[in-house]
Amino acid sequence: MVYRIAWQIANFLLRVLFGYRVEGAENVPQTGPVILAANHLSILDPIAVGSGIRRPVVFMARSEPFKMPILSWLLPRLYVIPVERGTGDLGAIKAAIRVLREGRAFGIFPSGTRGREGKVLPFKTGVAAIAARTGATVVPVGVIGSYEAWPYGRRIFLRRPIRVVYGKPIQVSPQKLDHRELDALTRQIEAAVIALLPPRYRPESNLTQSKA
Repeated sequence: MVYRIAWQIANFLLRVLFGYRVEGAENVPQTGPVILAANHLSILDPIAVGSGIRRPVVFMARSEPFKMPILSWLLPRLYVIPVERGTGDLGAIKAAIRVLREGRAFGIFPSGTRGREGKVLPFKTGVAAIAARTGATVVPVGVIGSYEAWPYGRRIFLRRPIRVVYGKPIQVSPQKLDHRELDALTRQIEAAVIALLPPRYRPESNLTQSKA
């Protein structure tokens, strides 16, 4: 109930303030474990990714806000799960696996942090490890305009259009992958996300390759 109300409010505000548009929502499976793997350039990204589909999406956040009176009640009802500082990728992977084994949708930003220069940072292999461990479907997601609306370091947002594109699903079978295979799957997911984005967000290496 709380999540649905928050979803409706977020959708309304995104559309009024940022002209929010969604493409490809039909690519997200309505049931079963699914990973929404998106680029990350703004604090608006989790809201934008989760608001594009009606299915609840679980995200992770550092544990400190869960110790605050109001947020300790609210965040679990928004399906946000805490990750302790110092546990690194291992803690995040364990939390994600629990969510996916429950058949839920899990949102992740494989770069691990926001691109401060408006460029997509290299994806870490955690997303591939989670997908291979659970056999969850991976849906690449491109978030466009959030960097212009609220870039890293800015204290207040700008009214710039935001668009979210959900790409074609990548099917991953449950399997044990070695380091080379994990890297290959990571690069496949990364390429699928970057293909949804305009050139200005792409790393220079991708731009160089596309011109070759």
